[in-house]
Amino acid sequence: MLAACALMLACTDIETGPNVVTSLEFEALPFPAIVAGDTLRDINGIVAPLRALVFNSDNVEIAGAPIRYAGLESVVTVDSVTGIVVAGAKADTATRIVAFIGALQSAPLRLSVVPRPDSVARSGTIDTLKYSVSDTTQNVSGDLAVRVSSRVGTGTVPVRDWIVTFTLQTPADSIRARIVGENGRNSGADTTSTAGIAARKVRLFPAGLTSVRDSVVVLARVRYRGAELSGSPVRLVLPVQPRVP
Repeated sequence: MLAACALMLACTDIETGPNVVTSLEFEALPFPAIVAGDTLRDINGIVAPLRALVFNSDNVEIAGAPIRYAGLESVVTVDSVTGIVVAGAKADTATRIVAFIGALQSAPLRLSVVPRPDSVARSGTIDTLKYSVSDTTQNVSGDLAVRVSSRVGTGTVPVRDWIVTFTLQTPADSIRARIVGENGRNSGADTTSTAGIAARKVRLFPAGLTSVRDSVVVLARVRYRGAELSGSPVRLVLPVQPRVP
């Protein structure tokens, strides 16, 4: 029995060492979308390669490990060594990107291939925020939304999975107002939906207001290759007034 146990332990030994890969981390792409016919870029418009990390059994990163990359669909071309991604001509599609080293492969990450974004404009109406001094849970606005579009012929189509950033213009601080997401947490960016819509909300702090009736101005910015689109920044004005008991 002792001999059998020793054999089993020997068979289940895991190779260790400072340069032995035991885990692979590939959790985010430089940007959630790539324009058809273009190279994958980051939010600043700079060409950005894919980047994964590998670690040894002590959870120390192994620098210079031979990580490779691949697209699981042919709508993009991925340089397996450099991680540079180039999209084909077909827009409104998607691929899955993986990183791997040896037999270890990451979970796939989705990358949308989209038409070139050309313009952004306000979407929908902005309802007045009727705030309460006593019940602060009521002091969150409805959506302040914009739509990102691409010109096709004489019309436009929505651009999905594109990052829109939202900043306060007035007031230009977080004492009176903050930009939040659907979960109520501070969030100054959103990714467009399949309809090309991105939105954030405003959380108001009435104690910081200089006037009972006021307004909060939010700027929504969208860029491609580092340049702002036509219509950017979009000026979104949120009127605020006290809630009548």
